[in-house]
Amino acid sequence: MLGDMRSSLKTLTVRSAQGLCVVVITAALALAIPRWARPDLYPDEQGWGGLGHAMRRAFLHFDFGVACGWPGCPSVHKLWSLGYAADIWMLFGTVAIGVGGGFALGLWCAARSGSRRARFVENAASVLYCAPVYVIGLATLLLFNGTFGAFPVPYFFDAAPHWTSPFESPWDWLRTMLVPWLVAAAPLAAMCLRVVVALVRDQLHSDPVRTAIAKGIPHKRVVRRHAGPYARAATASLVGLSAPITVTNLILVEHTFSVPGFFQRTWRASGHTDNLHWHFIDYETLVGVSIWASLFVVVLSFAMEFALLRLDPRVRAARQL
Repeated sequence: MLGDMRSSLKTLTVRSAQGLCVVVITAALALAIPRWARPDLYPDEQGWGGLGHAMRRAFLHFDFGVACGWPGCPSVHKLWSLGYAADIWMLFGTVAIGVGGGFALGLWCAARSGSRRARFVENAASVLYCAPVYVIGLATLLLFNGTFGAFPVPYFFDAAPHWTSPFESPWDWLRTMLVPWLVAAAPLAAMCLRVVVALVRDQLHSDPVRTAIAKGIPHKRVVRRHAGPYARAATASLVGLSAPITVTNLILVEHTFSVPGFFQRTWRASGHTDNLHWHFIDYETLVGVSIWASLFVVVLSFAMEFALLRLDPRVRAARQL
């Protein structure tokens, strides 16, 4: 017990230091590139001294400059403070639905291997895995939007969703976040499903599982209780590796469904506006989005590594050596 606690504490310290280094390096690159590419926009922040000054402003004072891609040139920190909560809820909901739903459906398909329903779910997962989330989001809008959808679902899919806090109006918050969650979680769930099906089917031929089958335990219970746990560690590892893709999908989904998160600012900051005669690339906002996204990737990878450490005793044993 004491050895496990020491190993976990050591891992926490090492991974925290590594994650901090990743965020700092990402920030340095994000701040340096526009200053190198457009020195005319940063006459007072040239060279290593200018980069160091920008880094100090960012990390010591949370000052990332002003976002002149929006009227009045508000500070990037203000835009972040208005949208960070929606980003965090989007990440939590996407990972929970993607991992939980994908794992459960993977066990369901493995328990019904070869059936028409299982083949249909697996083929649907292949489509969701390959299709970009903005394509899925657009199809969802055209099919189910309450105003112009072919099969309108107005109550759970309002044309103008009312964004609110989960603590003020939990039901309204849930029904307006559900569709973006499902679309963002679809590729992650598809990946988890395919991994779980492959690993469980392979595990059905192992000696422990064959022994359980020989004892007369029902097949579905064998899959759920005996073969399923072997896929948990691989699923956690997969989610950690796919963290950059998951965060990228969050950015695309927030733009598609107008989720009021900080990531939703990426499209306009990149120079896309309704004004055909005005195109302005907001470098400061893009820098803030890059740092915020890198923090999400680090946190998600970090969480999945600790889940893997808890789920796989082989990893714990290797850390204690």
